[in-house]
Amino acid sequence: MPWGNKALPEFGVLSGVKVVHCTQTTAGPFAAEILADYGADVIWIENIKAPDMIRLGHSYASEVERKNQRAISLNIPSPQGRQIFLKLLEDADIFIENSKGGQYAKWGLSDEVLWETNPRLIIAHISGFGQSGVPEYVSRASYDQIAQAFSGYMYMNSNPETAPYAAGPLAADFFTALYTAVSVLAALNKVKQTGKGESIDIAQFELMMRVQQRAPDGFNGNDKNLVFAGYPSPVAGIGSYKCRDGRYVSCNLGGAGVFRRCCEFLGLEYGGPDIPEGTQQGRIGTPAGDLYQSALLKYFSERTADEAQKEMLGARLPISKINTFADLIDDPHVKARGVFSEFENFKGKKLRCVGPVPKFKNYPGKVWRAAPGYGMDNEEVLSELGYTPEDISALYDEGIIRKDAELKYTYPY
Repeated sequence: MPWGNKALPEFGVLSGVKVVHCTQTTAGPFAAEILADYGADVIWIENIKAPDMIRLGHSYASEVERKNQRAISLNIPSPQGRQIFLKLLEDADIFIENSKGGQYAKWGLSDEVLWETNPRLIIAHISGFGQSGVPEYVSRASYDQIAQAFSGYMYMNSNPETAPYAAGPLAADFFTALYTAVSVLAALNKVKQTGKGESIDIAQFELMMRVQQRAPDGFNGNDKNLVFAGYPSPVAGIGSYKCRDGRYVSCNLGGAGVFRRCCEFLGLEYGGPDIPEGTQQGRIGTPAGDLYQSALLKYFSERTADEAQKEMLGARLPISKINTFADLIDDPHVKARGVFSEFENFKGKKLRCVGPVPKFKNYPGKVWRAAPGYGMDNEEVLSELGYTPEDISALYDEGIIRKDAELKYTYPY
């Protein structure tokens, strides 16, 4: 029996697309959230043995990053759970999971088995090390910082004074989510042409190897050209500067036109013996770079971050105050663009979140439903699949589904 959320308003570029995901923490759920924000009908399956880890923390992330979808809890490997799972996939366009490589195949739910149920299904497998390769790697557990460590991404965020660190917040997870969303939508386009489903092997470490500007140098023996994020910038005017009020600004004051304008702005002689005509940046350790850096440090030390930003923007120099969340809430441009959406959760608390981005003109996304509690939609979804109230009650009794609407860690207040 086809399932579908009757309460789901028709909106967005993905209206009519059905998504099932069995994911937790960040990478998989955020990918599904992107699809839900643009109108897809999304069902989230949580582990029967334990709720999503994100519910354990005292964070509003469990509310904001799970909105616009319904949730069920299900013991997928059990015979009854397997039957429910396959019924959900019969009518789905996309299935996303994020377990160790090969986990679903071990449960007897390989891609080929899923395609027997739905030949048009798009299957996205998110894992740390992929579905193939050296078996000992495939079976490794992985999280954001593990992917950053293995991929060399963490190596590029290091300096001589501290241990290498993970770029935050959760760079690997969010990159993976974006790659996943793009991949399943690309596959959806192809399925519409061919009628044939697709399986996508999303290895988190590979993505993090890909999204590094200097990786081509490192992989081709040009180590001297590597730029480590944890080191001070070797070029004056590129990086963060502390202002008189203790706040910081970030600027990128290099390049032919910008460098010349900034020299003039700071009262430095451009075209003289220290800064010859044609200089495009001030590398620290050179006469031009040291003079430029000294002038910048003096300039920022005499002004607040707001003053420096206003003056430099007036001189057409690229700068931004490093904003706090409080700054962003009150920023006039953020307000003018309607960046924030507000919604009320199922306990009646109003929450603020960044609404669907990018913004579509003709078919915009929207926030229409709060994040569901653990197993909150079991009855509704199962009834759509043809299960009677008696059937559903028996599934609870047998431990196939679970609901705990009053989980103390579901809400951080």
